[in-house]
Amino acid sequence: MSIDRVLERIMLVLEELERSEKISTKVGVDRDAGIIRIYGEGSDYINRASSGLEEMLELAYTTAEHHPYWAVLYHAAEISKAALEKWESELTADQISEMSWRCDEIKVALERLSGK
Repeated sequence: MSIDRVLERIMLVLEELERSEKISTKVGVDRDAGIIRIYGEGSDYINRASSGLEEMLELAYTTAEHHPYWAVLYHAAEISKAALEKWESELTADQISEMSWRCDEIKVALERLSGK
């Protein structure tokens, strides 16, 4: 079944929920990746970004450290996670220090990748 057929059926269900139970949703489709995301009423851009980041973190956590891009992905994801967690507040000095250290780790990994 193609992604468009799946989306068509999902949209029918969501439209019925909207009509009968007043449940609002938002649907995001990435046809190239074959992914359909359904967002509830309470989701905002930060929640959505955090959810997508969880997928990235899962890849980083399960990828072997010997993969050439592992360190870049892992540290970039951890920096992003810290930023999103503190989006509505201030980063602490320790968090900024850790983010800076992770930037250094990314730089080292990139130097390794470029053969320097």
